[in-house]
Amino acid sequence: MRSFFYSKTQNTLKWAKMKTTILICDLTHTYKTIALNCMPYPVACLATYAKSHLPVSENFDFKICKYPGKLADYLISDLPPAVAFSNYMWNLDLSYSFAERIKRKNPKVPIIFGGPNYPTNAKEQENFLRKYPLVDFYVYKEGEVGFTELLKILHESEFDIETSKSKKPLGCHFMFDGKFVGGPPAERVKNLDEIPSPYLSGILDEFFEPGIEPMIQCNRGCPFQCTFCVEGLSYYNKVNRRSAETIYNELRYIAEHKHRTIHALHIVDSNFGMYREDEEIGDAIAKAQQEFGWPEYIHVATGKNQKERVLRVAKNVNGALRLSGAVQSLSENVLENIKRSNIKADQLMELAQKARELGSNVYSESILAMPGDSKKTHIETNKILLDSGFQLIRNYPLMMLMGVEMSDAETRRKFEMKTGFRVMSQCFGVYPFGSEEPICSVEIEEICTSTKDLTFEEYLEMRLFHLAIEVFYNDSILLELMEFLKSRAVKAFDLIFAIFERGNEFPPKLKKIFEDFKKETTEELSEDEKELAERAKTTEAIAEYANGKHGSNMIYRFKALAFMEAVDEIINFAFESGRKLLKNSPLNTEYFEELRKYCLLKKNRFLETDLIFEETFNFDVPSAAFLPAGKKLRFFHDESQKRMINDNLERYGKDSVGTARLLSKYNVTKMLRSVTTLE
Repeated sequence: MRSFFYSKTQNTLKWAKMKTTILICDLTHTYKTIALNCMPYPVACLATYAKSHLPVSENFDFKICKYPGKLADYLISDLPPAVAFSNYMWNLDLSYSFAERIKRKNPKVPIIFGGPNYPTNAKEQENFLRKYPLVDFYVYKEGEVGFTELLKILHESEFDIETSKSKKPLGCHFMFDGKFVGGPPAERVKNLDEIPSPYLSGILDEFFEPGIEPMIQCNRGCPFQCTFCVEGLSYYNKVNRRSAETIYNELRYIAEHKHRTIHALHIVDSNFGMYREDEEIGDAIAKAQQEFGWPEYIHVATGKNQKERVLRVAKNVNGALRLSGAVQSLSENVLENIKRSNIKADQLMELAQKARELGSNVYSESILAMPGDSKKTHIETNKILLDSGFQLIRNYPLMMLMGVEMSDAETRRKFEMKTGFRVMSQCFGVYPFGSEEPICSVEIEEICTSTKDLTFEEYLEMRLFHLAIEVFYNDSILLELMEFLKSRAVKAFDLIFAIFERGNEFPPKLKKIFEDFKKETTEELSEDEKELAERAKTTEAIAEYANGKHGSNMIYRFKALAFMEAVDEIINFAFESGRKLLKNSPLNTEYFEELRKYCLLKKNRFLETDLIFEETFNFDVPSAAFLPAGKKLRFFHDESQKRMINDNLERYGKDSVGTARLLSKYNVTKMLRSVTTLE
């Protein structure tokens, strides 16, 4: 069977008796840092499935590319017969920029795109392909079957683009003779074990390197129909699985090959722990932990239902699982508008309490500016979440994703949704391309900034409220104070909202952090996507983004600044606010002062692992019992904490952007100083 190679001298595709190597790109920006520091697992599944299902598989080989620099080097020296790109909101412009360079070298090379960042409406799909005319084929929805069928047709057609289009490959969208050709997606893979493991096949071996975290998938699909989520579509309602045996074998392989600085595992399931089979996966993870001491942290979205089962899985994996009680909103009107059902408030509280008892990190999520959401309903949602006892409450602006019902024109009109465009966090870069001009690439996201129920001024006010929650509540930064106030009937929301309303009284460092956050939150937005792209895609603008001016996760970056520069002000101001709330209650001021001092010694400058503090206390924390002889305490990081903190600071960087990534990915409570009693 023939294959072909690219001749630089004649700028043609030539046939030869050699293997056909298909290039599959799952690109991530790497200019400031590796924006997506996970294994390219999804595209590796495309390769292993195609390799095992193509009737001429012996003639095919696959090369996976993640880094723009390596892709540029590869394309300069060689040009494959076809190039496929994953399409996510974080790499669309980068992938298309490389597609342009490929087509510039030879327009006959088929360019294949696939991924969730694509509309569901036929007219919008046509508009997408007209906007990105160099995309020859778009593999619609789940990719393995459609991609494999497309490769079969391309091979039969000697990789001629027009001939292949005339055969109408299953599950692919494209423009043909000036007209849009769409249609339904290919059939989904019902048993994920039909996809040979990318790890066990060895195709991911080159990505076992410092900074790159492994990713696995135990199941695909979601039974829920949330309108803001790609998997809310009926196409994904059936959940398909990979066996626990395969998962365990993958975990063993990863543990034996991963770099020593890798402590985490990503599971890309939408509702992990919700199904009976997930308990078997939990057993497999626990066995890997026992054998290899890994994974220490598991990043995953846990199930929205069956919380008792989720808790059992969390207990089994020794607290490594970050548990989710995500609600997005607790307003019945909003939930009806977005077709979502939630667990009840009392169940949320029970989940948070049981998760803390297990030592697991537990978080919830809320989204601002969804249809029907107002300042009042958004505050009420956060009030319930704060008083439920979650360690983390993540508040997000509403992203207008392609391929979700929330973003369609009808929904926008009905709720008078106004949007703004901004550069995505860390998703930008300038990438050399041999002797040609470098590629300047910037990814842009669209977010909702006002609706008929929420003004832009209220949007900004709520973003400041979100920052207050991040700085004063999340990661148990004020846990001891919260518990003390709770014992006197002062709830978490009472304290956080009181602090938020006193924003004008913040001490100097905190006041500047909040003022700068509001200013940059306004400045980062543009009403015109095209104008923003033209302005942002220059070497000068990208250099500014790299310095942290926009182009980073704003709320995490300003939280990082607060934790790096102002933990003392955070604690002191919170204790002062707490004292005001207790003005009519009896208060042992000496113990209250020692509690404040305890918090400072445990948490101030907590990323500096060489700092050790020793102090004598006259009261026991947290019981408040008086100690006649006093007690000397040491505040320090143990060796495990030092290793985890320093490994990740080295990986992400010690500036506010790098620290922000560390704080957003790992359980901060486990980074706070340990405390021991000295004799």
